[in-house]
Amino acid sequence: MSQLITDRWFTIPDKALKHPTQIELRNDLLSKKYLQYIIAAGRRSYKTERFGKRYAIQRLNEGSNQTIFVGAPTRIQAEGIYWKDLKQMCPPFLVKKISESKLQIDAVNGNKIQVIGLKEFKRIQGQICHVAIFGEYQECDVDVWNETFEPMLNDTGGIAVKEGRPLGKNHFYDDYKKGLSGLDGMMSYHWTSEEILSEEQIERAKRNLGEADYAREYLASFDTGSSSPYYAYNELNHSEHQLIRSLPIIVSCDFNATERPMSWNIGQRLIEGIEDKTHWTKTLSYPFTNTPVMCEILDDYFLKDKHNYPEHLIFYGDYAGRAIKSNSSYSDWQIIENYFRNKCKFEKRIKPCRSIRDSIAATNAQLCNSYGQRKQFVNVKECKALVTDWNKCEWKDNSKELKDNDVLRGHACRAVDYYNDYEHSTRGKTTNKTIHTV
Repeated sequence: MSQLITDRWFTIPDKALKHPTQIELRNDLLSKKYLQYIIAAGRRSYKTERFGKRYAIQRLNEGSNQTIFVGAPTRIQAEGIYWKDLKQMCPPFLVKKISESKLQIDAVNGNKIQVIGLKEFKRIQGQICHVAIFGEYQECDVDVWNETFEPMLNDTGGIAVKEGRPLGKNHFYDDYKKGLSGLDGMMSYHWTSEEILSEEQIERAKRNLGEADYAREYLASFDTGSSSPYYAYNELNHSEHQLIRSLPIIVSCDFNATERPMSWNIGQRLIEGIEDKTHWTKTLSYPFTNTPVMCEILDDYFLKDKHNYPEHLIFYGDYAGRAIKSNSSYSDWQIIENYFRNKCKFEKRIKPCRSIRDSIAATNAQLCNSYGQRKQFVNVKECKALVTDWNKCEWKDNSKELKDNDVLRGHACRAVDYYNDYEHSTRGKTTNKTIHTV
């Protein structure tokens, strides 16, 4: 393996290298003992690094004229998780051609790796496949396997690696349960992040996640998918905080222009010492409206106290609002900025929300983390739409999106999720470090 080493092949910690389950899995893959390898393991425990990326490169260097598919639920996910690393990990002597448009590495031995978004699985039906590696398998459509990859691998006697973190008892759980027996060419493997990461890393994770999300993400537990989306909310999150107009005021937005209400939540983040709390004080939620009208409504709300207009407004919200037109030649964010920039200090903080599930997990962690700490509060009288969302929203059957059978639900809560995804991401990266002190 020494000839495969590039700068990207960093040293794997001993806790992972010496972990008995990971040793067993590595040996089983090297000997091609099974046809399907089902891996349920915690976040940052080297399942994707060792048995996704590195295994793909190892197979690229093995034999000839082999096709290796490496996929995640969407092309964006697949590109973000795998593509850059695979390019960096592949030793120069092995590379014949790299195609950015196809996300494909062609090797000098005739082998190739193609990175794909599994939502597009039908376009590769009928192709030859010798190895299929599925990342975030818990979020993949079950038809990806049944209609496409199982037939292709049956033709070649190839191998499938299905890895992910549990998402309730869906198709991933079904495969994992079958693999526990070791029959039908399947084997299941499980380990937790606690067995691999340091105490400090685990402590940080418990602070950043609610109890159910921590069990799913770091303990790889299948018994956490049926809880309500906002399971951490209860009456202990109630407050009657009054906005301090001299300090920054938050407005977090979910955009709609139909019977689905446009929902803006007004709040304030206060940091004093080690205390970091956010109070939601008012929800504005109206169907059949547009962004210019919402700006006027927000302005009127602040003008109730004419002598104390906010000095600083910070807007968060749906990144896609940049492209959405609300009966105007300007985007939603342009409309908001044009309206408020001359009234007070104006700031917008937006980024793409890659995962609804992760953004809701960020909200739950603020409502109550694994240590029982509550950092986000709401005025129940003034934020009725938000409170109703937190109480009544449900997961779709896929456990990664909210049900949309009620057009009034799921908008005020998503506005808060955008704020939390930006300021309190469960991925452990702080996008903004500005402190609003009391």
